[in-house]
Amino acid sequence: MDATRLDPSQISIDANGSPVTLEPADWLVCFVPGLRRQWWHAFADTRHKHVFALRPLEDGTWLLMEPWWTRMMVNVLTLEQAIKFLRWGGMGDVLKVRERIPGRGSQMRGWANCSVLVSYMLGRSYWTWTPNGLYQRLSAEQDVQQVDVAGFLRRHVLTESQRHSRAALAWMPKRRGATLPDALLQLGTAVVASMMSRSGIGLHRTAVSELLRDPGITDAYRSAAPQQAIEKTRKLLAAARWRGEIEVDDCARAARRFIAMLRGHMHLEMVLGLRGPPSYSEIRDHVACVVDVFLHGVPHVVPAAHTRPSTQAPHPGDLPAQGLIREIGSSVRELARADDWAAVAGLAEALWSDYIGCSGLTWEQASGRIRQAWESSHDDLHAAPAGPMREPDRFDACRETSC
Repeated sequence: MDATRLDPSQISIDANGSPVTLEPADWLVCFVPGLRRQWWHAFADTRHKHVFALRPLEDGTWLLMEPWWTRMMVNVLTLEQAIKFLRWGGMGDVLKVRERIPGRGSQMRGWANCSVLVSYMLGRSYWTWTPNGLYQRLSAEQDVQQVDVAGFLRRHVLTESQRHSRAALAWMPKRRGATLPDALLQLGTAVVASMMSRSGIGLHRTAVSELLRDPGITDAYRSAAPQQAIEKTRKLLAAARWRGEIEVDDCARAARRFIAMLRGHMHLEMVLGLRGPPSYSEIRDHVACVVDVFLHGVPHVVPAAHTRPSTQAPHPGDLPAQGLIREIGSSVRELARADDWAAVAGLAEALWSDYIGCSGLTWEQASGRIRQAWESSHDDLHAAPAGPMREPDRFDACRETSC
C-alpha cells in the first residue's frame, strides 16, 4: 500500500460534507430571447427562451455557467466577454440571486434543460421546466433583486477601476526622503504595471468600446483609474515645487502629461492586441526613460556658429505626434470597417484622448490630421504589399525602451 495515499477519514470536512467551506455567492441570472431560432421557441415566452448565470470574481474576471444541448459550459470570461452576455441579458430580464449552500435541489429531476440545471446550480427545488417558469418562481423570493444592466455596468466599472487604482498606488513606499526622480520612478512603475495588466487593458478596452453605446461607463472609468494616478502625481509635483526642486506653473496639467507619457506607444500596442504584457524590466526601463524626458526634456542641440536657426514653423510630418496620428488613423481603419468618417470619429477621439498630454494636441487640433491618416490608410490597405507594421517616430531618448 502506498504510504503517501490518504485515507478518506483523514480529510477534514465541514457540516455539509465538503473539504472546504465557501460562502454563498450572488449570481446574475439572465432570462433571454434566443439568438438562433429553435423549434421549441414557439412554445416559450417571448423574452424568456433561454437562461444562464454569471458572476464577477475577485480578480476582475467573470464565471459563466450556461447550459447547452450538448454540454454544460463553465468558463472564466474577461470583462469584455462578460459584457456581451450581460447585454444579451438586458434584452430580457436579469435577477440577482444568492445561491443556497448546501441547497435543496435534487438529481432526480429528470429532463435536464437550461431551467432545471440553473435551478439546481442555485440550490433550488422548483419543479419548472421553462425559463419563464423559473423567472416567476425566483422573482417571488423576498431577497431576489431585479437588475438594471446599464446601471449595474456603470457601477461595476467604477468599482473595478477604483479597486485597480488603489491596488496600484498601494505599492508606493512611504519614504519621506525620496527624491522627485525616485518618487516618480516608483509611482510610474506601479501605474504602468497596473494599466498594462490583463485587467487594466480589459477596463480600458471596455471604456473605449462602450463609449458610443453608454458614455456613462467611459465616464466612470476615467473618473476613477486615471484621475487617482493624476492626483497622486500632482501632489508629488506640488511638494517638489514647494521645496524649490522644480518650477511648474500648473502641477495638475504637468501630472496629466506625465501619466499620458507613461502610456506611450507600448500601451497602444497592447490595447490593439499587437503585443503581450511587458516584463518588469521593460516596464522599469520604460518608466525611467519617461521620468528622464519629463524632468529634463529632449537634449537641446546648439546650432553651429555659421548656421542660423530656422524661423519656419515645423512641417506637420516633423512633429513627434505625427507617428502617433498615423498609427491611430490606420488602427481605426482596421478596427471599424466603415467609409464614413462620422461613423468612426467617436472611436478615433476615444483613442486619441489617452495621448493628448503626450502629444500636446487637443482633439480639435489633431482630428483633421487623424482623418487624413484614416483616409490615406484606405489606399494603403489596397496598394501597399503585406509586411511588418512600421513603427511611429519616437523621441530619440526613448527609442530603445519603446516608450
